[in-house]
Amino acid sequence: MARGLTDGVQLMRASFDIVRRDLRLLWFPVISTACLALTAGFWIFEGAWLKAVQGPGVFFALVVLAGLYSLYFVGIFFSVAVAGAAAEVIDGGEPSIGDGLNVAWSCVGGIAGWAAYSVVVGLLLALVNSIKGLRWLGDLAQVAWSFATIFVVPLIALEGLDPESARRRSFELAKGNWKTETGGLAALRIVLLVPGLLIYLDARLLASGHVHSLAGKALLGTLLVCGLGLAVAASVVRQVFAVTLYRIATRAA
Repeated sequence: MARGLTDGVQLMRASFDIVRRDLRLLWFPVISTACLALTAGFWIFEGAWLKAVQGPGVFFALVVLAGLYSLYFVGIFFSVAVAGAAAEVIDGGEPSIGDGLNVAWSCVGGIAGWAAYSVVVGLLLALVNSIKGLRWLGDLAQVAWSFATIFVVPLIALEGLDPESARRRSFELAKGNWKTETGGLAALRIVLLVPGLLIYLDARLLASGHVHSLAGKALLGTLLVCGLGLAVAASVVRQVFAVTLYRIATRAA
């Protein structure tokens, strides 16, 4: 088991080196964040309009579902784009942002299906978390689901699988490579632990209003922006790790 965990740590380090070698990969989550903000703003506007005209409750439910689905779709779309571009970087290429987006557009059917899948699972997990005394179960299920579906995006991007086939295949690959996956993801979380705590405290200080000086607010704001940048980089490194581990797992199969 120790060997598998060590392999995971080394693979995560290699994934970081890949991102450092081609920083263009970081543009995907930046663009994704902007698109997510625009999408969320659109649905918030729609919800506010429905409230103003006192629309039927069923319309609010439909707006919420449509909003959730579109947010999942945008997030998965850009994750697939990252996976496609990362695979090319791993192969020694120098993909452009357009190359990654082309991969995502070619898999739009699978992305749409997986977004629907993700909405259903997300709502079920939220329901479990809302039940008193079962939040721990919901959190555990969320971790297990994320762990078991880590290969779904690479499978959609690189093999063009449909959502159900990608889910089943991801479960199989995760089962056979859980030690390496655990080691890599644990290493990433450990690296992010201290910066993540500082960012959390930074955000709390800004929200609480305890910092009154302009210089102090500017410093905390700068740290918060750096934290967001770190989160962006971490999301890309995680996706590169998934693609790299997928390549190793499928070659060994």
